[in-house]
Amino acid sequence: MTNTWFISDPHFGHKNIIKYEGDKRPFKDTEHMDNVIIENFNKTVSEGDTVFWLGDMFFCNSKRIEYIVSRLKKTRNILIRGNHDKGISDTKFRRLGFDPHRMYLYEDYILTHEPISQVNMNRLIEEFQLCCNVHGHTHSEETGLEKLSHVCVSVENTDFKPVTMDWINSKRWEGIRNPHWK
Repeated sequence: MTNTWFISDPHFGHKNIIKYEGDKRPFKDTEHMDNVIIENFNKTVSEGDTVFWLGDMFFCNSKRIEYIVSRLKKTRNILIRGNHDKGISDTKFRRLGFDPHRMYLYEDYILTHEPISQVNMNRLIEEFQLCCNVHGHTHSEETGLEKLSHVCVSVENTDFKPVTMDWINSKRWEGIRNPHWK
């Protein structure tokens, strides 16, 4: 049986993300960060699993990108392009083993890199019975969006590893309590 996983914003090779995120990315350098994310990925997934990468993959040259990809377990990789993925063509991503998309409908979840505004998400929930926007982009920032309808899977929020839909749903319901429950 194969599993489905979700991960966003690894920022492989991006030295400034360590500075921007401060203690949320507790790495001495990009090599350390990349190694931890790769090791966590390989310990978590199995070959043949499906992994949704929700953007902002690489900040390094082609040779380094190919080296990083060669170290990852062989999975079915679906990429939701992020705002920092513009320098790599869809053709190159496909050659690297990623199926690139701008957004993706998975069951009744909409997968994006940047979060969908609350107004638009409410409309999607009402009109199309979607239940949640799984996204990245915001890293460790609090978005002010409703947790029931938005879950951020940036690596800073997932212990630098892919997570399952069960994890996502537990985050959706975290802290939400019906006042009529006893």
